[in-house]
Amino acid sequence: MIQPTLSFRADNRTIDKTTGEYKDPLMRWPLRGAAFTNEVGEALRPIIGNYATLSWVPALMYIGADVYDKYKNDKNEYSPDSRRCLKQAVFQGMASIFLPLIAVKLGQNIISQFGKFGQDKISLNSKEHVSKLAEQFIANGKMHAFAGRDKECTREFLNIVTDSLDYKNKKKSVKKLRKIFKADKNERLSKYSETTIKDLIKLRKDILNPTTEVKCSKWYSHYIKALKNGQTENVAVKSVLTDFQKNKMLKGNFLKTLGGFIALGLAIKPIDYFVEEVLIGKYVGPGIDSIKRK
Repeated sequence: MIQPTLSFRADNRTIDKTTGEYKDPLMRWPLRGAAFTNEVGEALRPIIGNYATLSWVPALMYIGADVYDKYKNDKNEYSPDSRRCLKQAVFQGMASIFLPLIAVKLGQNIISQFGKFGQDKISLNSKEHVSKLAEQFIANGKMHAFAGRDKECTREFLNIVTDSLDYKNKKKSVKKLRKIFKADKNERLSKYSETTIKDLIKLRKDILNPTTEVKCSKWYSHYIKALKNGQTENVAVKSVLTDFQKNKMLKGNFLKTLGGFIALGLAIKPIDYFVEEVLIGKYVGPGIDSIKRK
């Protein structure tokens, strides 16, 4: 029996019928979009939190498949080449990870500044940081520890916020915060932080000593449900306060997510062109070829 001859030529679907040129299936939409699932996840991070990390899995799988494909195939011919593989790795690293991620973060930070037009007159990033400090404050049991001592509780939380803004502190986390808070006046931030902790103190009191009106609220229902699920009183209160704080940030997080999506949508094609035609075409590509020849 005669064995069929193996062919590594592309089928008709990878050949443009008009120009006769090769059409790379991995670089055509919608499959090309798999490379940006991580940016979509990062744009959604303000809303979905650490679940955004999972969005990196399909992106890295696609990038790995594309880089391997370029190593193995020269368009429609089987011809392994490490130079082609390296060029594609650089392309994917810059065009699918690094530059789009910068675009997403830039879009989020631009939208963040619109928070200064609100009543509190501080950026969304500043509010988000205060909210995270509040969630940590709750998780560490501070609300319970300072029960009945409202002024001390407020002062303790404000001290935590102030410490996070102490630029003389050499901690790396403080250096990162400098960019977030440099345009926000400390007085406004302090006022917002004070309002945040006082709202949490009030909610905690309402839950533990509910009026008829409070018993009709969704937060009290959340508390009762947590108790029925076996949580202790302290844990149930923590759960309600944390969800309350996260709920306050939903609108701002949605706006930041929208800013990230807009920036990503506007940047994808220019980034692809810049990386392929300029970075790879004029600089990286010739450099890789010359090293190979040597």
